[in-house]
Amino acid sequence: MWKIAIIDDDRQVLKGMKQVIPWEEIGAEWVGESLNGERGLELIRDKQPDIVITDIYMPVMSGIKMIEALRNEHFEGKILIHSGFSDFEVARQALRLNVEDYLSKPVSRNTMTEVLQRTIAQIEHEYHSKIEQEKLRDQLDEYEPFVRKEQLKTVVTGTASNWNEMTNLCASDDNRSHIVLGIEILRTTRISDVRTPDRLLFRFAIKNIIKEILQAENLPFDYVELHGYHAALILHYEKQAQYEEHIHAIKAMARKIIDCVQTYLEITIRIGIGRFTNDWSHLSDSLEEAFQPLVPGVRVFQSTGVFEYGHMDKSLTYTKQCMPKPIKFYQQIVDDVKTTQGRNAEKIIGNYIAALKESEIPPQFSLLGTQFWAIFSFAFVDDEIRLNDIFQDYTMEHELSSIYTYDQYEAWLIDIIRRVCMNQQWQESFKHKLAIDFIKQYIHDNYAKDITIAELADKVYISRNYLSQIFKNATGETINNYIISVKMEAAKSLILERKYKIYEVANKVGYHNIPYFSTTFRKYFGMTPAELLA
Repeated sequence: MWKIAIIDDDRQVLKGMKQVIPWEEIGAEWVGESLNGERGLELIRDKQPDIVITDIYMPVMSGIKMIEALRNEHFEGKILIHSGFSDFEVARQALRLNVEDYLSKPVSRNTMTEVLQRTIAQIEHEYHSKIEQEKLRDQLDEYEPFVRKEQLKTVVTGTASNWNEMTNLCASDDNRSHIVLGIEILRTTRISDVRTPDRLLFRFAIKNIIKEILQAENLPFDYVELHGYHAALILHYEKQAQYEEHIHAIKAMARKIIDCVQTYLEITIRIGIGRFTNDWSHLSDSLEEAFQPLVPGVRVFQSTGVFEYGHMDKSLTYTKQCMPKPIKFYQQIVDDVKTTQGRNAEKIIGNYIAALKESEIPPQFSLLGTQFWAIFSFAFVDDEIRLNDIFQDYTMEHELSSIYTYDQYEAWLIDIIRRVCMNQQWQESFKHKLAIDFIKQYIHDNYAKDITIAELADKVYISRNYLSQIFKNATGETINNYIISVKMEAAKSLILERKYKIYEVANKVGYHNIPYFSTTFRKYFGMTPAELLA
């Protein structure tokens, strides 16, 4: 019910107004009346009506003074002036104070009904707009970690197209120095000969081990998964941090990460260490330095599995001038194949070849090709695409041994991309990825609704069983579990805002059974919503 208060110094007007307003028809209720502006102000503060109907000329405090006081207090209700005087100055002040309408006494029942219905419609519109804005804000808050992760990925790989968009991301750590550690998961049978969901679990477990170690060290960090079996660990230090001051602690921490991953997961990783930078735009340089000791064909020997760019023998590998940001190139080409089926591949390859031509030392195409093949192969393992299946009669070593020029190497790269994108298995995988990306986005946009697998299957024109299968293979979890996780993470964010009651949070994320919501929340987080607030 909409609440209406009436302020007028004429008792007969008050009585007549209560009779002329069709309360039931417009879904409203009378919450009080006052004979002057001062008492009216107290009434409005107490009852918080949605609509105030007020006279202008009243004793003690005028209607205009009362409205000014309400606006200064940010009163959001609608105000209708009901006056027997036609005063231009009063009308001008009413407009300034954002009064909804100006009614001249006496007012007919039809006119009053029409004005109140229009005012209530405006209130409803603003209410729904506010709900939509809150929902959008909640979604933005929910997406913020994902957006930051993707932005960070473009920064660290050097693929950010617009640095102005990265201003907020970089500003948060603008007074720090940063160093990148490149992490490579070695392709042993332990990691290679398992199903995609298990590989995803392994990577998740590796990330958690790293997180626990760094949190114990109280060291700020970001973790970015790259192509294939590679990841970047960005450590943040005080401004102008010196390499010599921190390198021993960084190496000790890297060795601890390697040992823990080996001990708990029986997975072997190697870690390369770049150099410090104070500028986010140079973070990709630190990444390239971190991975240089880890590329195929580079002869570095360390029993610990930790490699420093600063201590590399530059005669045994490529210098920065002769290998222009290969990690950036690999990230760009893998992303392009996965998102556009290689629509921009020739341009990306052309830019990379142009950069190679400007290097001081001629590259070894066989080594570059071997590195590209290795990274490109493992970048698509999670999509159940294996290059060896596409290129069954292909001898890579023979092909690379006959490449002597930049043009030949460029043509070889383009041919590899073209054959992958034209492969029927890849095209089917690409369609699956588009369907899964759509499903994920739909769930994030509509988690407040009761989403069913049948509904999702209809939207992507795939059977329920087949959709469930490809979603599980791609993400490592069922659709229902993914829906629950999205709902629970959204609920947690809303609860921590401390603006909503538990039942309101439950309703906002699509639960109308409050005990069931609390049970599900406890299963997911190990605590009840009330315990989270404690």
